[in-house]
Amino acid sequence: MRFLFAIFFMLICLLPACKPVGDPDLTESHLSACSHPEKVPIQKLNVYDLSGYADEGGGDPYKLFDENAYVDPRYEKPGENYIPTTNCQPTKQPAIYFPIKKGSRIVVDLLTSYRLSEIYLYDRSLSSDSVWIYTGNMNHWSLKCALETKSEPGAWGWRRFTLDDSARYVMFRFNSYQTKITEAVLYGCSIGILPETPRDPKTGNHFTSRTMREFLGVNYIMETDPKWLRPFHSSRIYNFALDYDNDTSSKYPGVKYNMLHYGFWNQEKKEYYFNIDDLKKINNGNIWYSIRGVPAWMNNKGFTERDRPVTFIDMDPEDPKSYARHANMMWHLAAFFGNTKVDTNLLSLSHEPRQSGRGVMSVYENGNEEDAWWEGKRYCSPMEYFAQSSADYDGHESVLGKKCGIENADSTSLLLMSGMVGLDTNRLRVLKFLSTTLRKDQQFPWKGGIQYHYYCNRNEKGISPEDDSLRMKLSKVSAATYSIQPGVPCILGENGYDKSRASRQSVPLVGGYNAAQSQGIMILRSINATAFSGFDAYILYWLKDGNDENDPRVYLTSGILRLMPDGKTRPYPGWFYINTFEQRLSDFSPDSIISEKGNVWIYRYRNRFRPDSVSYFVYCPTHNGSSAKDFEMHVGNIIGNALEVDFADNEPSGRPMINKNGELTLTVEEKPKLIFVREKPSH
Repeated sequence: MRFLFAIFFMLICLLPACKPVGDPDLTESHLSACSHPEKVPIQKLNVYDLSGYADEGGGDPYKLFDENAYVDPRYEKPGENYIPTTNCQPTKQPAIYFPIKKGSRIVVDLLTSYRLSEIYLYDRSLSSDSVWIYTGNMNHWSLKCALETKSEPGAWGWRRFTLDDSARYVMFRFNSYQTKITEAVLYGCSIGILPETPRDPKTGNHFTSRTMREFLGVNYIMETDPKWLRPFHSSRIYNFALDYDNDTSSKYPGVKYNMLHYGFWNQEKKEYYFNIDDLKKINNGNIWYSIRGVPAWMNNKGFTERDRPVTFIDMDPEDPKSYARHANMMWHLAAFFGNTKVDTNLLSLSHEPRQSGRGVMSVYENGNEEDAWWEGKRYCSPMEYFAQSSADYDGHESVLGKKCGIENADSTSLLLMSGMVGLDTNRLRVLKFLSTTLRKDQQFPWKGGIQYHYYCNRNEKGISPEDDSLRMKLSKVSAATYSIQPGVPCILGENGYDKSRASRQSVPLVGGYNAAQSQGIMILRSINATAFSGFDAYILYWLKDGNDENDPRVYLTSGILRLMPDGKTRPYPGWFYINTFEQRLSDFSPDSIISEKGNVWIYRYRNRFRPDSVSYFVYCPTHNGSSAKDFEMHVGNIIGNALEVDFADNEPSGRPMINKNGELTLTVEEKPKLIFVREKPSH
């Protein structure tokens, strides 16, 4: 194999577009198009890791260029050279980011076209491996250079390659993580105008405009008693593709889909009935299915919910055309549950009668934590997820046909991004880049929302949102998110705590409270932190447990309800706390952070429809039993007395507070409380 690679390498280097230094016909006059090459500036935000390891994989693709300011290999004199050391490769389960025959790819957007003349690579590899360099665009790459890395420290140093090519995009492809190229420097002449450098996203106090009625949501599988959904506007319902695409005998496009998961045909009433019909009536809520996994035929062949739901086995998972069957299933879901009536003759269903436009759903999530790095080879890269999503959104601009993609069935339907396993804005940045470069219309497919999952945890134990700096972390993420893709909701799709003390996500106990009460307290404080971070929704994980609260398995005691052995539902304190929060603040939105220092933190909400009505969320940010007695809280010029509301284990209580010239006296505890006042007009 080494001999074959050497032959291949020599053939590549004999191409006129890229010659190794020393070839006799390579002169400055030969490169007259760029007679005075300069270093090409490369900005961090314009370096894209197509494998998606930048946050979760422990690597940083920009480290391929981060020491450019210290080196100038074309012009520096021997002995003066700085030795670059940073490595761009992933460090956590690195092999998953190098798919077979594709490798890891880093794309650089130079922002304008350059006449490229030289590329220098600093090789510090400890093994012999392959690296390729391309120019072109995301739809067509042209191989320009190939090299085999050195495996001995004595051979380390700059490797120079020359080319004569005009390009805006350059791609570096690595065969494996064994390669250690610690710097790449490009030389050339700009033949276009560089745009202005974008400003860093601001992290100021940008809060959601949504009211708390619109802000809260919850994760669950299905709930038969709608009353438990009362505090939650959004329902993220877990589903599997095999429940809707359960046809194991037909091949695409002859598949018949099943829309009756969670529903049935009522023969007596001559109509369909679904659980979500009742759930939506509770608060005119926003219900969406989080549809993950593969169809039944793939499941029967041993594929798992983490495998790519391609139409036929061995199709390229990076090609939108590979997802026609999945996109056709999504089209049927939108046609059946969406807001637009379509010709029922177009529906291919396994049940009668055919129906469309039921008007109960307009948001669809195509997966769950597709970037789960712990799944090994089943990890889904940004390239793969973009391909599936572009198909699911509109059939990849209808290339797959008009019966593929939710928008082609119902123009009001929105695709929601599969929840990411962490606060991974780099993955979002790559997905935005792919949308801009791989779609002719440059549309961002996930208009229904950009979703992150995050749990406050340290050393395999849950910690408080304050100890985790949750609000500040989320503020940075929301600012980056809106900078990358303005106008799309930013959603915290999973957050919560286990009650079990043995779980690695166990809730930190609050002094004087049991685990179930502590869970409710930490959820309230997390909701508040999220509301004042710029996020547009908080989706609690989880609604209802099916087992004892001492079960040690992670996330199995996160519920705020318990399904008892007798079939009855028992609410935990957390359900009452959240219900009180939503009922009391249903028309209120975040207004300002009054104090986030010391042992008393104060946040102010304001009524959207009666702006003179405000509520203060007040608490001690610890969990060791601390309190602040006879705390004097300044509320300014208000009308009449205030109302203090506690979060009780069954029903909310409220009691009046005497207003003493704009000062209120109260005892502040680690369990939050709400203080309602009515402000006097300023004039």
